[in-house]
Amino acid sequence: MSKKLPDLISHYRAGSDSLLDLGCGTGTLLIALAGSFGRLTGVDQSADMLRHADAAARRAGVTVDLVRGDLRDYRGDRRHSVVTCTYNTVNYMVGAGDLELAARTLRAATEDGGLAVLDAHPVWFVERAWAGKVFVEQNTEDILEVWENPYDAATGRVDTTVTVVRRTPDGGWRRIHETHPQRGHDPAAVTGALLAAGFTGVDTYAGLDREPLREDSQRVWYVAR
Repeated sequence: MSKKLPDLISHYRAGSDSLLDLGCGTGTLLIALAGSFGRLTGVDQSADMLRHADAAARRAGVTVDLVRGDLRDYRGDRRHSVVTCTYNTVNYMVGAGDLELAARTLRAATEDGGLAVLDAHPVWFVERAWAGKVFVEQNTEDILEVWENPYDAATGRVDTTVTVVRRTPDGGWRRIHETHPQRGHDPAAVTGALLAAGFTGVDTYAGLDREPLREDSQRVWYVAR
């Protein structure tokens, strides 16, 4: 992604003064693109992720402004040349109105003439690849990791439950249980939300090389301007 994204940005002739990464996680994309932008800002709602991002940036010798915030209501003190929201962050917008709120955040953060780039798994991929399926990710003498994916067809929502049973140093067992709600989004709905938020045009692709979108595309890239 970090190798192809600069070419996409160049194609749209976006500026390079500043990059904002919404849902920045551990800062991987920000650090990879550090040489392409004058100023870097990352936003994530997880304090733990931001700590990892800060440590990674320090190791890489990269200066990044890191802010704790929610994609649905974040408002910064400046607008940016390019705003990114990748690694399925938009799929975590599962509640009624969440997608529209996220689109408004993206528009508010993007300067006039700037670019917003985001990705999301479409609803058809979620139905085909995840819905109702169970995956055993690890199964050894010391660890068992199982992913279950109950699916609500009416909303396109998958509440992925991850159960990990791990052997402890004293010979016992520790059980960890997490739930990760995600939702497959219809490209028309995402495009509509971005336009309603104030973007004047949205292009959709199957990849950062600007491949045409197909009915079997696993991921949809949106370029809003």
